Amino acid sequence: MMGRRLFTGLLGAALIAPAGAQAKGRGWVEVVGAAHVSGAADLPAARRRALADALLSASLAGGADLRGHSALSMTRMTSDLMVMRPTGQILEHRVLSEQLDGQLLRLRVAARVGQPRAGECPERRRLLVTAYPPVIDVAPDAPAWADALAGQMATDLIARAAGHPAVAQMVRADRLPPADPGRDRFDYQRLTRGSTRVQAGGHALQMLIQVRRIDRNLSLGLSLRLDGPAGESFAASDAQALRLPGVSLLGNAAVLTQPDRHRMAARLSQGAGPALAGLLDRAACQPVLERLRLTSGRLTLPVGRAQGLMRTSIGFTVDPDRSTELLEVVALGDRSAELAPLDPQRPKNAFDGRPVRFVTTAAGLP
Repeated sequence: MMGRRLFTGLLGAALIAPAGAQAKGRGWVEVVGAAHVSGAADLPAARRRALADALLSASLAGGADLRGHSALSMTRMTSDLMVMRPTGQILEHRVLSEQLDGQLLRLRVAARVGQPRAGECPERRRLLVTAYPPVIDVAPDAPAWADALAGQMATDLIARAAGHPAVAQMVRADRLPPADPGRDRFDYQRLTRGSTRVQAGGHALQMLIQVRRIDRNLSLGLSLRLDGPAGESFAASDAQALRLPGVSLLGNAAVLTQPDRHRMAARLSQGAGPALAGLLDRAACQPVLERLRLTSGRLTLPVGRAQGLMRTSIGFTVDPDRSTELLEVVALGDRSAELAPLDPQRPKNAFDGRPVRFVTTAAGLP
């Protein structure tokens, strides 16, 4: 029911201009935000909801035609809000006009938006990473030293991840957790050795290393995956190959001298470090995406200032199959935040478990 849900202004903004907003000079856009007004007493709160709605539209403007939860590019559906590019930062804004049409309030707002340049990371997140034991698959006909190479590569990659600037904390797990969280209390290993589940707000790092031999060619494939707390996933891979030395007067390729083995190992692993660094860089440059948790009547998140949140940040839900709704930050810690719906008629339990992202604004809502 639109009367009890926050009316999103994304469609309203799209009616102004094809790109979701109207240009108003360098860095400026004009957008329309809308909110349902339940009565005269609700008008001040409705203004805040309409303003937040407009600022969300402004932050997403610039190249995508936003309609509801979807982004259109060249009339083709490309993504939903769950996977959209980072939003622009609202540097300043001003209300141009206000119109009340029955129970629908519309605000026309001019906003100056700071859009990140291509390849630029405007705000680096600090990641909490749990690294799980690597899966190592070495073909039986590979040289004997290939097993040691794969094991050492895995060890080196986990150490590199722990030292990456974006990683605030690294936990090395000795096993994967049970697939069903509901069975944790019956898991003997968890009861005796502790849980290996990813901590709240954290990411899970998994890797697969495969070594194959075809005739005299040896190949190494690396697959990396970083799973985030709200279902998002990042992947990276690398593949290297070399030709093994043939039979010589000293014997076959299995009896290479130690320097030769080191050179070949270095060549096969040369792309592993850059692949991992690129994976962590991409994850760190993504906007905060988390799931709301209702605890003791409070909507909380296990992320805070360390992940780039501010008291002036505006949260918006990003369920691809539900209405976009807005929330404000009411309490903020280093790694925790409490949010509240901007629409007071929306019960907090309606947000439990829903993923949320944020728009950064220089000035908070009035």
